[in-house]
Amino acid sequence: MNDFLKSKQLYMLFVLPFIVMAIAFTGSYFSFVPAESFQVKGCIDIAFVHRLDKFWSSVIGGITVLGIAYMIFFINEQFKLLQQTTTLPSLIYVLLTSGVMISLGFDYLLISVFILTIAIGRLQLAINDIKGNHTLFDFGALVVLAVAIYPKFVLLVVWAMCVVFFSGRSTLKDISALLLGLITPVAFLVFYYFWTDRLAQLPERFVDNLMAGEYIQHLPVIEFIRLGILLFLLMVALINFSVHYAILVVGYRRGILAFISMLFFLSVTLFVIPVNYYDFMYIFALPLAFVYSLFFLSHRVAFFGNLLFLLFLGACFLAYWCLG
Repeated sequence: MNDFLKSKQLYMLFVLPFIVMAIAFTGSYFSFVPAESFQVKGCIDIAFVHRLDKFWSSVIGGITVLGIAYMIFFINEQFKLLQQTTTLPSLIYVLLTSGVMISLGFDYLLISVFILTIAIGRLQLAINDIKGNHTLFDFGALVVLAVAIYPKFVLLVVWAMCVVFFSGRSTLKDISALLLGLITPVAFLVFYYFWTDRLAQLPERFVDNLMAGEYIQHLPVIEFIRLGILLFLLMVALINFSVHYAILVVGYRRGILAFISMLFFLSVTLFVIPVNYYDFMYIFALPLAFVYSLFFLSHRVAFFGNLLFLLFLGACFLAYWCLG
């Protein structure tokens, strides 16, 4: 298994579509108890989402997840965040979101995550290419666009403003480009609502969707076990990262720190904003895919790595137990 995890072969790129199709088929044709969820529409109304039946929701959701998985591969391939060619983070993302894909399918949150994945690609380019500021503008604009579609990601705007300071992009020009990127989608959105005589509804709609739902009060025991496993693996991965921190190339270090800081702001979101806990795995899995992969690729003890990967697979399959 250790050879599989550290393999540089790309055959998994051709296997991933079949894995996603199998998951989508499972969600469409087998009965699972839907996870508790509530609809969040956001400030940009995407009408066709509401008209999808369960089958098409699973199909489009699977295609979107597959697209995110491929983008994860290309982000790592372009910037070598894991210091080698690998499809492992893409596989980890699909496995982490498989339970959510069955229960939820396609909705506003997944559209927003797709946009945020593109935004992360622009951030990584900004970290590695300090000559231009257009990448920071793109990063800011895409983050705000994702928040406009799914307001519960609003703390990621704060993350976008913080992450530039430890990414080597903190000059006045860099910050100005980022702020301009953050403001531009807001200006277009305000203009659209003004043009359609609905400007007064914009803040109300944003706040209503931001605060829709309930705060997390209790979870099933099996979900506590699953969450405990994922947190344990995260702690091991973070300890491994801190051990190797000094020997990592500066660009790789900053790239991984961007994902770790994103995890922090997403974790805070769970406590300060009413959220769909299960649905949030679509976005949590994005930074986790890179953080977990860094550990599985850099650990030195094969038996320990294999054992923890089996533990990770167990946590993924527990999601099906919660839905069963």
